[in-house]
Amino acid sequence: MQVDFLIVGQGLAGSLLARALRVRGARVAVVDNRWKSAATQVAAGLMTPLTGRRFTLTPDYPGLFARAGEVLGALGVFHPVDVYRLFVDAEQRERGLKRAADPTCQPFIRRVTERRGELLAELTDEQGGALMKGAWVDLPKLLAETRVLLEAEGALIEAAFDPAEVQETPGGVTWRHVRAAGVVYCDGYKSAQRGPFTYLPWQPAKGEALNLTSDAPQSPFILNREGWALPLGQGRWRAGTNWEWTGLDESPTQAQRDKFVSRFQGYFQGSVTVEVTGHLAGVRPCTADNRPFLGSHPDHPRFHLFNGLGPRGTVWAPTLAEAMADYLVEGRASRRR
Repeated sequence: MQVDFLIVGQGLAGSLLARALRVRGARVAVVDNRWKSAATQVAAGLMTPLTGRRFTLTPDYPGLFARAGEVLGALGVFHPVDVYRLFVDAEQRERGLKRAADPTCQPFIRRVTERRGELLAELTDEQGGALMKGAWVDLPKLLAETRVLLEAEGALIEAAFDPAEVQETPGGVTWRHVRAAGVVYCDGYKSAQRGPFTYLPWQPAKGEALNLTSDAPQSPFILNREGWALPLGQGRWRAGTNWEWTGLDESPTQAQRDKFVSRFQGYFQGSVTVEVTGHLAGVRPCTADNRPFLGSHPDHPRFHLFNGLGPRGTVWAPTLAEAMADYLVEGRASRRR
C-alpha cells in the first residue's frame, strides 16, 4: 500500500487529522487496534471556557470554540449546551463574580447565581454558581463514523502498532506492507512510553468515567463541581473526572466508582438512586506545560507527532488538526502551541 502519510491511532487527534489530510488531497492509512482504554474512549467531550479552581480562561478560546463548532458541527457531533459550575465556597464565588465582570470572559458567562435553586430548585448550589456557554462533542459517533469512512476506502488497518517495525528509507518510511512519505504518531500516551518521541516532557494522567442511570431531576445543563455530570436524556448520565499521576494502569477502581456516585448524588437535594451501567478508565496524553505537541522529530524528519492534547483536546483538536495538515502537506512551519 502506497500512501502519503501513515497515521498511528484513530482517537480524536488521528480521526480529525485523517479527515483534514484527505480534504487536502493526501492519501492516508490509519493503523488502530480499537484500544478500549484510549483517552478519547473515556473522555466526556466537554468544552468549558473557564476551568480549574481559579476559573482560568483557555488561551485563544473564542477562536478555538468557533472553529470547533464549524468543523464538528458539519460532522453532526457538536452540541452546544450550557455548563453550570457550582461554587464550592465563598472564595470561589468571589472569583466567579470577578470573571463575570472581565470583558474577556463575559461572552462565555451567561449569568452568576448567588443562592441555591435559582436555576434548578433541586440542586445543592448553596454558594451559587456560574452558568457558562459550552458544548458537548459526541466523540463515540465521531470515531465510529470516521472508522466507517476509512474502512470504505481501504485506509484502516486494524492491528497493534510497534514503532520498532517502522523503517526509514530514502523516500520515506515503511511499516509492514505500507509505504509512506511519513508517519504521524497520534497514539496518545503510548508515545510517552515507546517510539521516537519519549524524550519530550510528557506528564500522562489516568482518568475514569461512569455511565449511569438515575431518577435524579433531569438537568438542562452540564453540572460541574470538582468533577462533571453530563445529562444524556431519559435518566442517562455520564460522570467523572479524576487525575492520577502515578500508577498509570488502565483498570477502573472501586474507590473512584464510589467517589463518582457520591459526588453525583451530592448535586441534588434529597435522595436519588443511581445504577452504574459502565465504568471506564484511560490515560490522558498530558504534557508538562499543558501544551500539545505538533511537528517533526529533529533527527528523523519523516517522523511526525500530533499528540499531547490533554484535558483541552476537544477544544484544540479541530483547529490544530488543520494546522498540522497544512504543515505536512504544504510545509508550513508549525510552532509548538
